[in-house]
Amino acid sequence: MTEKVAICLVGPKKGGKSSLLASLTDCVAQSAFGYSPRLRPSLQAISQAEFAAEPADLKRADLFSIDEGDYERLKHDFAEGGVATDTLNTYEYYFRLSVNGEAPPEVVTRGPWLLEVVDSAGEIAVPPDGGAVAILNDVKAKLARQLLESEALVIVLPLVRLEDSAWTGALSRLIDRMALTKGRKLKRVVVVFSQYERLFTRLGPSAFTYACDPAIALHVLRKSLRAAPWLDRLRALEQPGGGVSVRYTVCSAYGFTKRFQNPNMDPHQPGERRFRRAGIEGHRAYSEYWRPFLTAEPILYAALGLDSAFTFSHAQLDARTEEKSAFSILA
Repeated sequence: MTEKVAICLVGPKKGGKSSLLASLTDCVAQSAFGYSPRLRPSLQAISQAEFAAEPADLKRADLFSIDEGDYERLKHDFAEGGVATDTLNTYEYYFRLSVNGEAPPEVVTRGPWLLEVVDSAGEIAVPPDGGAVAILNDVKAKLARQLLESEALVIVLPLVRLEDSAWTGALSRLIDRMALTKGRKLKRVVVVFSQYERLFTRLGPSAFTYACDPAIALHVLRKSLRAAPWLDRLRALEQPGGGVSVRYTVCSAYGFTKRFQNPNMDPHQPGERRFRRAGIEGHRAYSEYWRPFLTAEPILYAALGLDSAFTFSHAQLDARTEEKSAFSILA
C-alpha cells in the first residue's frame, strides 16, 4: 500500500538544508549511505500532481514531467556553486521511495512511499537571535501548518561551534513549541550535522577511510552536542508519552572524490566547488569525481524509521566506549 510521508527540513541559513536535498537522489543512486547494500532503496523525484493523485489517476506523461521540475533546478544550482536557497518562503519537493531488497518485514509490507519534503528558509524557523528579517504572516502560517502536519522533522545544522552560533536560542524555542503543541503528527526527529567533509581536509586519500568509520562519526556527534542547549529538550520528546524517536547523524553534500578519496572541495576554484575536469561541461563534469556522503540518511530514517550504521540514538550517545587513538586527528 502506498504511504505518504511529510518531512520538514529546518535549520539556520547556509546550514546545508538545500545542499542535502539537492544531493539526496544521487546519494541513494550511488549507495553512498550507511544502510546495508542489500536494502537497495530507490528514490525518484516526482511532480506534485503525482504525489497528490490516486494511483488510478496517474497520467503516463507524469513519468517525464519532472525532468524540468523544481528539483532538477535545485540540483543544477547546487552543481554550479552550491549556494543556499535565497528565499523568505518554503519550497516543497516530492519523491517516490521504494525498498527493493532485504528489509525488516514491517518495512517491506509497507510502501512504496510518496514523500513531501519541505525546505524552509533559515530566517523563518531558525533565525539568528536579534536578527530583524521581515517575514510575511502568511508564510509563517504556511510553515506552521506544514510543521504540524509533518510526520518527521529534519534539523540540519552546520558542523560549527554551537556555543558561538547566534541561532541556538531560536532552535531551542522551536523544539519547545513542537513539544508543547497539541495535534502534531510528529513521529521522528533527525538532527544532522552537515559539512562533515571539512573535518578531513588534511588527510588526503585517507579521508574517506576515516569518514566511513561510524565510531568516528559518533565521536564527532558527542563532541559537538556537548554545547547543545536544546539537547535535553529533544530527550524530553522521546520520554514516555512523547511518542517521538530522535536520531543524530552527519552528512556531506560535497562528499569525497571518486578514486582519490579526498574531500571533494576544489582549492583551484573560487568559493566552494566540487572537483571537475577542465573543458568538460554538463552532468559529466559535475558527477565524474563526485560522491555525496550520507545525505540520504536523515530522509530515509525520517520516512522508514530504519536505523543505519550512522544514525545514533540517545542511548548510543550516552554509552561510554573506549575511543580509538585515531580520534586524535579530529581534536
